[in-house]
Amino acid sequence: MTVPGGYVPSSRVSGAPRASKAFVSFDGRIRARGQLQQPDRYRYWRSDSMETPRISRGSGLSYAAASFLQDGLSISHQSFDRVTDFDSVRHVVEVEAGISLFALHRFLSTHGLYLPIQPGHGRISVGGCIAADVHGKSQSRDGTFINQLESITLLHPSHGMLELSPLKDPDLFRLTCGGYGLTGHIIRARLRASPAPSTWVHMRAVSFAHAAEGFDRLRLAARDADFAYTWHDMASKASFGSGYLFEGGFVDKGALTVPDDEPPVLSAESRGRWPVSLMSTIAARGLNREFRRRQKRTLQGQAISLQDALFPAHKTQLYFQLFGAGGFCEYQAILPDDAIEDYVESVRTYVRGQPLPITLSSAKAFAGTRELLRFTGTGVCLALDVPASAAADRLMAFLDERVMALGGLPNIIKDSRLPRTVIDACYPEADRFRNTLHSFDPKRLFRSVLSERLGL
Repeated sequence: MTVPGGYVPSSRVSGAPRASKAFVSFDGRIRARGQLQQPDRYRYWRSDSMETPRISRGSGLSYAAASFLQDGLSISHQSFDRVTDFDSVRHVVEVEAGISLFALHRFLSTHGLYLPIQPGHGRISVGGCIAADVHGKSQSRDGTFINQLESITLLHPSHGMLELSPLKDPDLFRLTCGGYGLTGHIIRARLRASPAPSTWVHMRAVSFAHAAEGFDRLRLAARDADFAYTWHDMASKASFGSGYLFEGGFVDKGALTVPDDEPPVLSAESRGRWPVSLMSTIAARGLNREFRRRQKRTLQGQAISLQDALFPAHKTQLYFQLFGAGGFCEYQAILPDDAIEDYVESVRTYVRGQPLPITLSSAKAFAGTRELLRFTGTGVCLALDVPASAAADRLMAFLDERVMALGGLPNIIKDSRLPRTVIDACYPEADRFRNTLHSFDPKRLFRSVLSERLGL
């Protein structure tokens, strides 16, 4: 007997049951039906010898449909969420890949440590951070997630359990970090934490009148600040690109502590539970006015908890829900320093002629060398959000052209419709990634909507 899609029932393969599931990307743009398997014992990994197309799934928060495939098998790591070892002298912690960033943060904070490189929500899994090689709030200083990784344990049915590090099988290590889960299941990771001088961060906002001024301030702040990023108002006609630089550094508040509250539940389903979008040009302008009003205290400087500095999205989840079931589009790209102002002006000209509500725009300073499919390089990383629509798709295609023309680099994990032609034009080592991956896994057992779209 087979289940829909031609799969062998799980009772004949392993003890982990499967269930049919309707998957949706976090941005709401991609939907697919497949199978979800949720093992909770290590014997599952030892018994996995199927040749069914599969992909690992952490928290399911990828914008780009990286953890599911139409008629494929997604294997959840959420039951594998423990700290398995800790070296208090070297500040090295070993964790299972399904552990959330917040759970790891809570463990590390009791030892006076933290991870400098983290995305903005604590529900994201460590395995997902490795697969996307994510960045944090100080990329130009600290790099991407790979820079705090000592080693990973990778499982591939054709190769068994593999221990990878910068010194042990470094090519496969670097292919896996920023490999979008396509080299196998990331089982465990060893991470180097950093001392946290305090559990408090002094955050200050500095206003600027136009985007170029903001980028200049950002580059200067990023040299020394522990946290540095900008917010730009791109919904306003009169002050397009104006906004705030947010810069933060650790501050001593003595014995005063703040509890680490559990982050709110976040999922693609909960984000899109409202049937219609409440985002519009008028709404975007209203949100920006309210955001400006709330910065009065930050303009004077204020102390916030380290948790709030690391995970600012915990307090802004309503923003994502306002897009409704139809979802949103995000375009995030690194532009060279000498091209970023040209890029912003082209956005300004475009939305003047074809009005679209840019609901969020934020920038960070980046530094690094492009390699394989990792999102890194030198310049300014700028993100733009708009509600999903046919007009939004046209804007995304326009931005593709501008990024290619200006020598930029779009972020694969933040864009569920990014075409292969754009990736091949912007990532000079895209074919090297494909060839190395196909050499390691000629059967291409690990696949996703993302990998099928990009021909990986």
